[in-house]
Amino acid sequence: MKEQGKKVVRKMYEYGDCYFCGGEVKADNVELDYRYKGKLFIFQNVPAGVCQQCGEKTLIAKVAKEIEHRIQTKEKWDKTISVPVDILPGEAVV
Repeated sequence: MKEQGKKVVRKMYEYGDCYFCGGEVKADNVELDYRYKGKLFIFQNVPAGVCQQCGEKTLIAKVAKEIEHRIQTKEKWDKTISVPVDILPGEAVV
């Protein structure tokens, strides 16, 4: 990734086929829900491979490490949202 003024240029990564269903994976920028130590974090504009068949998202190690680093070190976040939570009864539904 190279900085040119304010524009960020990312190198294309070849993801190969989806490890889950075998479908074609294409590079895209996605919104990613990430759970860490019982908390939910949402990252936007994340470079990822997205399976065109099943929708599975794949991150390269550099991106995953950057996300974990931000969770562990970031003090002020860009936005905070409220998320409704409901608890279903523990009975099995048949």
